[in-house]
Amino acid sequence: MKKEYATLMAYSTLALHLLVSAPGDVPPADLAIVRKTISQWNLSLGRIVGLTVLPVSWTEHAAAEFGERPQAILNNQIVEESDLAIALFFDRLGTPTGEAKSGTAEEIDVLVKAGKSVAVLVSNAPRPPLSGGALDERRRLDDYLKELRTSALLFEYSHEGDLMGHINNFLSRATAQFQQSVETSKREESAPDASEGVWPRVEVRELPKTDSKGRVKIQRKWSLILHNMSKGPASDVDFTFEGVPAGALFQVHRGEGPVGTIPPDRRLDSHYSWQWAIRTPSSASSPGQMRAEIRGRLGPPFVPDPGAAAETEEAPCSS
Repeated sequence: MKKEYATLMAYSTLALHLLVSAPGDVPPADLAIVRKTISQWNLSLGRIVGLTVLPVSWTEHAAAEFGERPQAILNNQIVEESDLAIALFFDRLGTPTGEAKSGTAEEIDVLVKAGKSVAVLVSNAPRPPLSGGALDERRRLDDYLKELRTSALLFEYSHEGDLMGHINNFLSRATAQFQQSVETSKREESAPDASEGVWPRVEVRELPKTDSKGRVKIQRKWSLILHNMSKGPASDVDFTFEGVPAGALFQVHRGEGPVGTIPPDRRLDSHYSWQWAIRTPSSASSPGQMRAEIRGRLGPPFVPDPGAAAETEEAPCSS
């Protein structure tokens, strides 16, 4: 009986923690929409850009702990470790923490000061009129939102479609900004590598040959190898020989014109049909103390064309 195996659709991804922050009166249905939309975004767009957003909240991921005020503990456990956040409001601002007007307000402040992306979404869905303490709490929320609008762009939602649209837009923009900041950080932190560039070296192969009298002689074939040690392509590469000993006889196999482009961490050799053989008289043990001067420039990452190979011909090269 033939066994059938399922194909695994695995892919590499970078996980981002998204804090879902909300006072206790935000409807559970709204919070469920947030998680559903994040899950759909991960499947449809996240795998394309190599990012996976993981929603976190204090109700699911916080652990009991002593020693500090409760919100400070939450900040240390989940808030400060988050990469981005979505804050939802309904009618309540929340309970003051001693440092901010509410837990959600403090979490927003912590993340914004850390340079993290935060989306503040406010429900304006129809509901019964408020009175008494509930109305006072709504006024606290309105005062906070009014203050927040002086330095932030807030959005309102009235139904599921509104909320999903705002979340999708936020995820796409925030993750793009995150990727850009990562690339910028890499460029700023990367120090120049002294080993980068196109480095020449000489390789020799010894081939035993038998002459007409049955005597074995060693024939040496010298090859000049140009190795691109950089992370990007080296373009417009060419070389010249300097310091050739007087009377030296050697020939170089190479195509006409400049060598061209060497892909990153590749060398020009027989694999790409690029090789230079330096032939010396049989009495010589080496081609002399010659130096290959390399010219060219380095560029961004490059994917070489496997069909692009230089045609070679034999041409004399002398001092």
